[in-house]
This record gives sequence, C-alpha cells and structure tokens, in this order.
Amino acid sequence: MKKTHPILASYIPVVEGLARTFGEHCEVVLHDLTNDISSSIIAIHNGHVSGRQIGSPVTNLALQSLRNAKTSEESFDLNYRNDTIKGKPIKSSSIYIKDEDGTIIGSLCINIDMTHLVMAQAVLESMMVIEDKRGAQSTEENFAPTVAILMEQMIEDCLKRTGKPIALMQKEDKIQFIHLLDEVGLFLIKGAVQHVADLLDVSKFTIYNYLDKKDGR
Repeated sequence: MKKTHPILASYIPVVEGLARTFGEHCEVVLHDLTNDISSSIIAIHNGHVSGRQIGSPVTNLALQSLRNAKTSEESFDLNYRNDTIKGKPIKSSSIYIKDEDGTIIGSLCINIDMTHLVMAQAVLESMMVIEDKRGAQSTEENFAPTVAILMEQMIEDCLKRTGKPIALMQKEDKIQFIHLLDEVGLFLIKGAVQHVADLLDVSKFTIYNYLDKKDGR
C-alpha cells in the first residue's frame, strides 16, 4: 500500500474535526489524488450521507473539476448543489490541496445533507444559499460506490448528450464521443481507455489517435 503523502496525512484529523463540529448531516471526505483515483477516499466521516466509505472513488464531477483545476488558479469549488442516488439534496464544497510545487495532490470535500433544511426552508433559508456557477446545463454528480459504476454512469451521461447509441456511431461520432468523455475526465481513471476501446470495438491506439486529433497534434 502506498504511503499517504505527509501533507494529506495532516488533513486527516481535520476531516473528523469538521464532521464532529457540524454533526451527522455533514459528510467530510479526503481524497488522495496522487495514487489510484478509483479508490481515492483515504478518510471520511458521516459517510452515510452519500453512502461511501474509505476506498470509494472520486465522483464524476470531481474528475471534471480536477481536470479544469489543473489549468486554473482556483483552489476551490464552493456551495454547489448535488443530489445523491437516493435523492437527498446536498450542498457541496471542494477544496483542492496542493504540494510545495503547486501540484494538486488531493481534495477536501464537504457535503451537507439539506433534507431537514429544505423542510424548514422558510426559517433556515439563509443557510441554504446555492452558488452554483456551473449553470443549468451542468452535469449531475454521481456518488458511485465503485469505480466500475462511476465509469458506466459517466459513459451513459455522455451517450445521452451525443444522442446516438454506440451501435449506430460512425467514425466522426466516435471521435466526438471520445472527446466528450475526455472533457468530463473519464480517461483520468485507470483502465478507462481500454474499457472505452472495447465498447467502441476499436484499439487503445485508436482512442489515443482520436484524442490527438482534438489536441491538434
């Protein structure tokens, strides 16, 4: 097992401290993004909020945010709205953790179950402000229990956006589909390239070639 980065290790007590401060409806999660992101959660408290545990993967939106954050000066994504698989309304914030060189090595995520707040909205409205900068067309966040389910959900979402089943895709459709998968961060997951290659009945080298076309190489 890979040793936890010392900077990330220093955040583990913070996870418990925040969760115990804000109570059972506040889930706090620490992701290690230096290793296999298919099991990135190294610390979590109140995991019943999303149904996850240590060893669960990042969400699809976390992958997309991570990809965007690598080219952005932003260090966080705050107060955005999510819904869990079971329909719980969630208010989330993600803070990116960087090493001495400025490289993102992890993220600290806070997910507040707003079910009871929604029921008392008239009284607690000031506690429910949502500052979702991603707009109405944003991707729904998937709290998948396994990386396999996460990949399938991300692929299904992208298929819906393309509007064409894989069986009817021509070459240009496949290129567009692969570019869309890349934009949402799917290929940051280990084994995703081969999985998509199998779905499209092409080789891994074909996938890389299609990605090169996007980058203009």
